[in-house]
Amino acid sequence: MDHFTLLVWHALLVAVFFAFLWRSDARGRKALFLKTFLIMVVGAVVLGWLMFPFP
Repeated sequence: MDHFTLLVWHALLVAVFFAFLWRSDARGRKALFLKTFLIMVVGAVVLGWLMFPFP
């Protein structure tokens, strides 16, 4: 597997865990899952691009 696939799997599992841990209603779980998942995946990609020019 490549790093991006592992990153997405990790973000998915962590987002599901936190959504079920911190929210009790279905709507809140979906919102927290989506927000957490996107922040982790998009944030990692953006940070990777920002660090790309540095050795």
